[in-house]
Order: sequence, then C-alpha cells, then structure tokens
Amino acid sequence: MPKKRIVLLIVTALVVLFIFGQSILPQSVSADESGWVLNKLINPLLNLLGLKPMTHHVARKLAHVLEFTVLAFLLVPLWNSIPKACFTGFTVAFLDESLQLLTARGAQLQDVWIDLLGVALGTLLAWLLRLLIRRHEQTT
Repeated sequence: MPKKRIVLLIVTALVVLFIFGQSILPQSVSADESGWVLNKLINPLLNLLGLKPMTHHVARKLAHVLEFTVLAFLLVPLWNSIPKACFTGFTVAFLDESLQLLTARGAQLQDVWIDLLGVALGTLLAWLLRLLIRRHEQTT
C-alpha cells in the first residue's frame, strides 16, 4: 500500500475516532466544549464581521456538518469511489447517533440527516478538487 494511502487511512480513522469520541462525551461536557468554541472563537469572529452572534443550537448542528464534510472529503480519495464514500459516511453517521443511545444523550434522526448534508458537501468538494486537478494536469 502506498505511503500516501496509509497516511490518508490514518487521518480518516482519526476523524472517525474524533466523531465517535464527541458522541460518547457526557452531555454537560459536550455542551461546555461547544460553548467554549462558540464564545471564544465563533461569536467574536462574527462580531468582528458585524454579524449577529450564533446560537448554541446552530453551532452544534454546524459542527455535525463540518465533521462529516471533512470525513467525506477524506473518504472520496481513500475509496476512489463516490458511492463507497457516501455509504461509509452514512454508516459512520448512523453508528455515531447509535452510540449516543449508550450514553443517555439520546440519538436524533435529525442529526443523521445533518451529518449526511456534511457527507454530501465533503463529497462535492472532493469531486470538485479532483476535477480542478485533472483540468490543471491536462493544461500542463
């Protein structure tokens, strides 16, 4: 297996572990972490840009989208297949929410759909990047 693929596999596994790790955190710890990111990073940046502050709920849902966008962006080149990447992304989203049943946080079908939005965005970004690289290679 080429080194590049091994590195991609390791980084992808770390992202999955991060996602699952966030899901098994107690609700209070998870809320504290997202509150810190919201209050120390996101809202100050929004304030600098003259925008209204983001709510805690919206920040948590955007975190789902971001996590799964990154995951899918890595899965497309790892599998070299968009259908396989999407299926893997769906499987991780389903397992992620299922893990929350074990932690008394409770799974939410809405979060699976939000995760799948991230999978779609990450897949689209990976596909667009691949398209740009191929076009660049053809012109050089």
